[in-house]
Amino acid sequence: MEKPQTETALETREIGIAGMTCDRCVSRVEKALRSVNGVKDVRLNRHAARATVTFDTANTNEPALQDALIKCGYKPSPLPVG
Repeated sequence: MEKPQTETALETREIGIAGMTCDRCVSRVEKALRSVNGVKDVRLNRHAARATVTFDTANTNEPALQDALIKCGYKPSPLPVG
């Protein structure tokens, strides 16, 4: 008997990151975000101080991603509108 497959609801969010200023910061932030259960992809832009994170909404959410940033010493920050 075959198991029914559940649909994965992936969501991509951009998160501003205050204090991410060097390559070592980028490595720490990437490791922290990838450690969150349900994260599928992480792309970081140090110069724009932001992360683009794709995650499974059945396993995690944006507040959990923000908590991971805080725990590794960085502050989520609002992104400019427009």
